[in-house]
Parts: sequence; structure tokens; C-alpha cells
Amino acid sequence: MASGPEGRDPAPPEPTPHPRAVAIGLAVAAVLVLLDQVTKEVAETLLVPGRFVPWLGPGIGWQLVYNPGGAFGIPAPHWLFLIVTVGVVVLVARVLPQAPTKVAATAYGMLLAGAIGNVLDRLLRPGGDGFGEGYVVDFVAWGSFPRFNVADSSITVGFVLLVLALLQEERRTSAEQAAAGEAAGSAAPPATGPDPSGEPPTGEHGSGANAGSEGAPAGEERDDEEPGGPDGPEARA
Repeated sequence: MASGPEGRDPAPPEPTPHPRAVAIGLAVAAVLVLLDQVTKEVAETLLVPGRFVPWLGPGIGWQLVYNPGGAFGIPAPHWLFLIVTVGVVVLVARVLPQAPTKVAATAYGMLLAGAIGNVLDRLLRPGGDGFGEGYVVDFVAWGSFPRFNVADSSITVGFVLLVLALLQEERRTSAEQAAAGEAAGSAAPPATGPDPSGEPPTGEHGSGANAGSEGAPAGEERDDEEPGGPDGPEARA
């Protein structure tokens, strides 16, 4: 259905940024970074490195480990994590002000907190001899899954929330675009033009002309009547 002067569908409306997107994202990031660092300090104080402490059954509990790799124990050079962290911070700084919903702003804040929480360990905690080679503190045990921390959880949950928020926003935008297209179609005037059958339009002038042409033979028949008919002078005589 054409809804524009050139027959193109209207462009989808741009999502409106949430007025408090930046405040929500930064608040979420600050709370999670603080929670991440506090829980790591508590884990180092109460747990013995390598010893498993059950919490919910034999598979879920606490186990303090020092991770020289990335999130969930992914091995990689330490400088790569620093570059990724800087990239995440720059990306979030660009997209957070445009977050259309609270959920999207929360997701960006969680991603930011996860990146900052682990990079603080690499910069401030002991580990290797080089810059940024500190070990990340992991303490949450879940079966055979690699040990993780609050920052790792923030990255995972934030990514899932972001995908859900973007899908929800896409569905909402598509619904608004469809509704706008239907409204434009119903408001458009009906198309006018010649009759496809080729017949000229009929109206008052056409019907009058037909009436005149049909009345002519009747007049001719009256003129052809003989004067001596039943109503003529001879009949009255």
C-alpha cells in the first residue's frame, strides 16, 4: 500500500530515548560495581582458596579462586581484556543516552558494571608483574561451570536483558508503523477516473438528451395523423 508521494511505505519512527536513561544506567553500574568489589573482599576474608563450601546442595556454593583469564575463566592475554573494557565503556557511553526504555538502560548499566568490575581487579589486585595483570577474584561455584563473580553475572544478565529490550522495541515500532499505514490508507480519498467499461458517465444532461431523442418519434407520429380522424372537423360535422 503506497502511503507517500512516490508510493513508498513510511520510514519507521525513531525510538524516543528514555528521559532518565543515563541516570538509570549509571546508577545500576555504580551499585553493581560496589557490590562486586564488596563481595570479593568478603570472599577473600571468609573463604580458603580452592576449598568448596556448599550452600544449596552439593553442587552450588562458594569456592575462592584467582583467575588470570577473562570472564568465566576464558583464557586470553591480559591486554586484550583492557582493550575490550575500554571498548565497552566507549560503546555504552554512546548508546546509553539513546536507550528507549528502562530495561535497555538497565542492561547497558549491567554491561558497564561487568566490564569495570573485572578490570578493577586487573589494575588493583596482585597477580602478574606487568601492568593490568592482576588476578580476578571468582567465588561463586555452580557445579562444573567455571567459577564466577558478580561482574561476570552482570555481563551475562545484562546481555540477555538487552536482547529482550531490543526485540520488544522492534515489535512496538513495527506495530506503530502498521497502525500509521492503516490510518493513512483509510484517510486517503477514493480514486477518480474514467469508467473502465468505456461508457460515458450518465447524469441529468445525459438522461435529458435521451428523453428528447425518445420523444421525437412520438411527435412525428402525431404529425402524421390525418385531419379527418375521429377528433377532426369532419367527425364533429
